[in-house]
Amino acid sequence: DWLHEVKFDGYRLISVLSGGKVRMLTRGGKDWTGKFGGIARALGALSVKSAVFDGEAVVLDKNGVSDFQALQNALKDPRKNSLHYFVFDILYCSGYDLTRVPLLNRKTFLEKILGFIEPGVIHYSDHIVGKGSRVFEDACKMSLEGIVSKRAASLYSQRRTRDWLKVKCHKRQEFVVGGYKVSTKASRPGFGSLLLGFYDGEGNLVYSGGVGTGFDSKSLKSIRKELDSIPRKDSPFVNPPTGADARGLRWVRPELVAEVEFTEWTDDNLLRHPSFKGLREDKPASEIIRERSSGEEPMAEDNGNKNGMATDTIAGVHLTHPDRVLYPDQGLTKAELAQFYADIADWILPHVVNRPLTIVRCPGGSQGQCFYQKNVGEGLPEAVHGVSIEGKDAHRTYISISDVKGLISLVQIGVLEIHPWGSRIDKLERPDRMVFDLDPGEGVSYPGVVEGAFKIRDILDGLGLVSFVKTSGGKGLHIVVPLDRRSSWEEMKSFSKAVADEVVKLEPAKYIATASKAKRKGKIFIDYLRNNRDATTVAAYSTRARKGAPVSTPITWDELSPDLTPNKYNVGNLRARLSSLKEDPWKDFFTTRQSITAAMKKKV
Repeated sequence: DWLHEVKFDGYRLISVLSGGKVRMLTRGGKDWTGKFGGIARALGALSVKSAVFDGEAVVLDKNGVSDFQALQNALKDPRKNSLHYFVFDILYCSGYDLTRVPLLNRKTFLEKILGFIEPGVIHYSDHIVGKGSRVFEDACKMSLEGIVSKRAASLYSQRRTRDWLKVKCHKRQEFVVGGYKVSTKASRPGFGSLLLGFYDGEGNLVYSGGVGTGFDSKSLKSIRKELDSIPRKDSPFVNPPTGADARGLRWVRPELVAEVEFTEWTDDNLLRHPSFKGLREDKPASEIIRERSSGEEPMAEDNGNKNGMATDTIAGVHLTHPDRVLYPDQGLTKAELAQFYADIADWILPHVVNRPLTIVRCPGGSQGQCFYQKNVGEGLPEAVHGVSIEGKDAHRTYISISDVKGLISLVQIGVLEIHPWGSRIDKLERPDRMVFDLDPGEGVSYPGVVEGAFKIRDILDGLGLVSFVKTSGGKGLHIVVPLDRRSSWEEMKSFSKAVADEVVKLEPAKYIATASKAKRKGKIFIDYLRNNRDATTVAAYSTRARKGAPVSTPITWDELSPDLTPNKYNVGNLRARLSSLKEDPWKDFFTTRQSITAAMKKKV
């Protein structure tokens, strides 16, 4: 069965309630609490104090219909108290993960929270089960934008899927702005038209025409100011206008996103009668693709249509088999994992780009056969690069990535773990981080691992070295020490061994610093061997190929306790954690300046 909701014309926002405080986030992770302070305050007044809602912020016209242009005007004048927030889903509540609960059950629970509050800023977005064609027809008669139809039994997904279909009364979608046509009329300041495009499955920006209507003098000037801040010399389009159509064109970096209404696509894949509706600040340009119609009839229950709004492209990377399940227990698909990494890209990329990588590939998912790969082989995506490194016997070409496209390309080839070197490509022989991996042997309880982590931290503190801690996503913990790139690999390894040996000397019954598995029973192995030249450690914010889709997660030393287990954070709950943080747990990691000194070596 399908259920049908009103499609609102506003900004979709995830709201995170934690400890009485509220954050409003776009799906791309931008914090817009400041823009929607009135909504945040209203949510903070709810009886529930810990929850994550999904909804849409809108401004309503006199007929109660959402108006996107009015919303943009309201945001420019915060004094106007005209914002509303329609909540249509709930992901978490009071410590419970609801993302694996069927939609209809989630909405029933949501209605109990919001359905009976006094009319005001916050609204429960109601639905109708079945009768899709009739609901769509009535929505269009009421001048609504359309409807959103969802499978009642569907689980929550971060991406567009066939379980969630947008059916619009008018053709309307977002486009990337790749340039503009210079205005030839003195009465029209700013520009003549915006040049629009979308990304295809190969990551190319495809030109789809220009839009010159729908602007007023104020928007012409303000948009021109934004265009002037992002110029480029050449066209970003794979198929730019040519000949007479190319006269008077100026190119810009493809960063702005415009929402445009139009009547139809021409045979040449250009827009007919486009009209500008506004700039979308909430959607990354890299995710804009051509939306496909879901058919003449709105719902699969009416006509069996399966060609919904699902996309196989994320961050410009085309995914094959996007619905392949990689984590069976969670039902987590390749596309959902790719969307997860796209959402947390700003957090993980600083730890993995421009470094040699060892990857763990699991083409059949976490419960299938997995294998390690560090050398570049045949069939790797274009965004996955090779870096030549001299080894003992010969040069080897290691895997490396440089941006979010490379990150998502790793997901495309079934990578479930990313293990970077402790040095960067531009200075391979000078590591910039030292790692201690605490690996508990058989019979060791987790509180003992926590105790060991604090012991290592205290020893490092005594030496004058600042350290950071993260969960491993497995059984143990990782202590990471950022370093200036001065020491050699051998110097760092020797020093880390001395630190590990010092811990063992203090309590030999609890710790061991040798790799012998036979001797580890009942002890914690302090693995300093991660500091070898070609050794690796799983990256901060990388998933693990383990049950539960755990993520190796940076935490603060204050957070570390026996209650915070190494696999506490996973693909399902990490985004909520990151959204609720006041600051990065490792905020000083990349600005800490320290190195291993001769005095430190003498102390250990």
